[in-house]
Amino acid sequence: MKAKFLTGCRYAAAFLLAIAVSGCSLLPGGKDKSPEPTAPSLSEVVEVSEDYYGSITPYKPNQTRGMLSSARYRIDFSHLELGLMEFARDTFPTSQYYFQEGQVVKKEQVTQWIAQEKASGTKGQQKNGILVHVLEHDYLNKKDKQLAGMVLGLSVSPNYQDATGKEMVYTQQELQAKGQQLAASIVATLRVSTPNVPMLILLYQVPEANSSLVPGHFIMSGTVGASESAVSKWQPIEEEFFLFPSADVEKKYPQQSLQYDKLMRQAQAYFGEYVGMTGVGRFMDGRLTELTITATAEYDSRTEVLQFTQYAAGSINQLFDKSVHVNLYVQSMNKPLAIYIRPTSGEPYMHLYRQ
Repeated sequence: MKAKFLTGCRYAAAFLLAIAVSGCSLLPGGKDKSPEPTAPSLSEVVEVSEDYYGSITPYKPNQTRGMLSSARYRIDFSHLELGLMEFARDTFPTSQYYFQEGQVVKKEQVTQWIAQEKASGTKGQQKNGILVHVLEHDYLNKKDKQLAGMVLGLSVSPNYQDATGKEMVYTQQELQAKGQQLAASIVATLRVSTPNVPMLILLYQVPEANSSLVPGHFIMSGTVGASESAVSKWQPIEEEFFLFPSADVEKKYPQQSLQYDKLMRQAQAYFGEYVGMTGVGRFMDGRLTELTITATAEYDSRTEVLQFTQYAAGSINQLFDKSVHVNLYVQSMNKPLAIYIRPTSGEPYMHLYRQ
């Protein structure tokens, strides 16, 4: 209300000043001239918080959008996209660069790379290519808004068929080696059109074809300097995703598995009816860094939803270290009910859906 009042005062003052300067009169017979309307303008730069990249307008969609719709392997695209941005921050800091969807790599080029990579297999082998998709992110210098950096996410699959048609799987080391060879070919091609743009290359292993809950993960990163024509340095990335509860996480990370089991027991003991709780944990360098929990139950009232969410949030804070980012989604079979987000820095956030 105060803002509207002050805005109205400013408009009134400006109007009276215009009358005084121009000599216009509001009395009958005076020359009252309406001001010309001004066209609305949109800033070409959209600034956000320092944790995220700003962007420029107009928005330009990624040139490879829609290519994954026919892919055999499910790719958690949100994890792939946000993961590229997360790794990009060290090379292209948010304070110096704007973000833009990839504009250099076209669909036709990716299709050609996939076909070439399949054809390069040993004679007699079928479907031997590891390349599934290429995602490009561009970073523009804030000073002149020109392309100053690129991040390429190469989605690769360890699955292939041998000469007899038998399904085989590359080891992690074999997939990393083949991914490096693939990256070398792609970088050489892009250097023709972008000779002086530094690049960050990330190898992303897609999840198993029948996986519906656990996303893929990054396995390696490589850097290409502005004056370099090839990747000069490769580093392995120790990223893993595990389903909670599961025998796999119980075997490799027993402590985190016990913590999650305790969380489920507490929630189900406090609330008499059954509550299904499924979690996906992200581990970096052997340490749990993010946990996403989906709790499903049929509640009759919003107060019941509120009580459960508050109780679960309290248990999470008791059981899991503050260094773990936690997302809790409470839902019924048909709609979301509540969310609770506990970031590693800043205040937790809870929201109850009213409808």
